[in-house]
Parts: sequence; structure tokens; C-alpha cells
Amino acid sequence: MNDTETKLHRLFAAATEDMPSGIDLLDGFAAARRRDRARRTRRGAVLSAGIAAAAASVAAVTLTIGSAPPALATVTSALTRTLAQSYHLSEHDSSYYIVNGRIQYPARDACTSEADPVRHLKATSCSSGPVAREVGGYTYLYIPDPVGHPGQDWQRAPTASLPQPPSSVNGFITATPQQMLAEINKAGQVTVAGPATGPGWTGTRYAFSASPGAGIKLRGSVTVDQQGRVRALVLTTRLTSAADVLVMTQVLTFSDFGAPVTVTPPPADQTYPLP
Repeated sequence: MNDTETKLHRLFAAATEDMPSGIDLLDGFAAARRRDRARRTRRGAVLSAGIAAAAASVAAVTLTIGSAPPALATVTSALTRTLAQSYHLSEHDSSYYIVNGRIQYPARDACTSEADPVRHLKATSCSSGPVAREVGGYTYLYIPDPVGHPGQDWQRAPTASLPQPPSSVNGFITATPQQMLAEINKAGQVTVAGPATGPGWTGTRYAFSASPGAGIKLRGSVTVDQQGRVRALVLTTRLTSAADVLVMTQVLTFSDFGAPVTVTPPPADQTYPLP
């Protein structure tokens, strides 16, 4: 699979984040790391886009910080409510390797999205360049000057035919909010970390951490406002191997709840089907 096809499948997976949960994020971990290493060798360090860094499946999560059950119920209810309405999303991702005690290959990316899960509309753009749209039952990925398709810069695929969000730590494609919700729903405990505030709102920040498998450590937080909506999600994943440590952090910020979302498909003569 070439670089364009790899980016395509990653972006299509991230673009379908509004699919139902029930995802095993640990499966495929080794394959994803191999792809990262190959890409790192070729280009140093890159941060691939999507509404999408890093979650690992928790088959039976026992979090390391204790709390009363209502904290978990509050967080899962807020995420469920947030993902059932339209919203705008700002995402900042960062990653680096630790090799022989030194930080190497740092990478960053920033994305913005607007989504309406009920109407299956979504548009995403990132500082690294890729752009994706979901509208009319199709998902479109912008690929400048594709080989064999002059003047057709949008690759198209039926959204229903695309795979569910990636079932692995898939390069630097980040965990979707739905994937985070699936992981938190499996959690037995969440702790209240303290009060939180933002422009025009106040709320509570909740924290969690876990070690779902050998060499994998997760920690994160969810901020819920007084209206029961998620304002921020933070997830840091630390993957340790014999050779190095990969640290990936994803920061999501939600805003404009309920705002109208308008997504238009690219002109038909500028699109071509996914092979």
C-alpha cells in the first residue's frame, strides 16, 4: 500500500467516527507500529490527520483511581448526549518517541471539524493538509493531483461500505470521541479531578488512567459543563517497546452545540470512486 492509499484509509476510518461503538482498539496494534516506523524512516516524523492519536482497547478495564459510580455515569451520559447533537470540534495532536532516553521525531497537527451525527454530515480540515467530507451517504477525501485522475482531486466511497473506526493504535490517527466513550463505558471507576471553567461555562473535570495491556498506559480527562455537555477530552497513550517509547496526546475541544451544519459534496466531475 503506498503513502496515498495509507493516508486514504486512515482518513476514511477517522471520517466515519460517528459509527456505533463496540470497538476493540487494541487489535492491530503491532501492524500500526510497523506502519509508523516505516513512515518515520522515510520522512522523519509526521502527524497524520483525522478526527483523529491513540487509544488501546480495554478488554476489562480497571482504572487506577477510585471514585463513586455517579462520576462514571455523569461522564458517559455527557458524552452520549454531546455526540447525539451537532457540534464543532477543535483537535490538537502531538507525539514523540523516546529513544535511548532522548526525545526524537516530535510531530504536531491541528484539525477542525463540524459534525451533525443525526444527519450524517461532517467536514474536517487539518493543518497537515488532508480534508474529508461526509454527506449524502458518501465520504470524500481530498487528494491533490491523484495519479490517473487529472482534475479529479476528491476520492469517493459509500460511507456504509467503509470499515468502522480503526481497531488499533493506527499510526497518528487519533481515537474518535465515540471510541473514547466506548473505553470509558468499559471503565469501572472515574475520579472527580476538580472544577473547570471556560468561556461562558463552568463545570467539572473527571480523570482516569489504565494499563490495558503489556507496554500500554492510558491516562486522560473529560470535562463536563453544568448543562451536562462535554467541553474537552484529553487522552495520552504511552506505548513502550524494547527499542523505544511512543507518547501520543490528543486534545479535543467541543463548542457550538446545536449549531446548523452544512456540508456540500464536491462537484461530481471532480470526484472518482475509491478502487
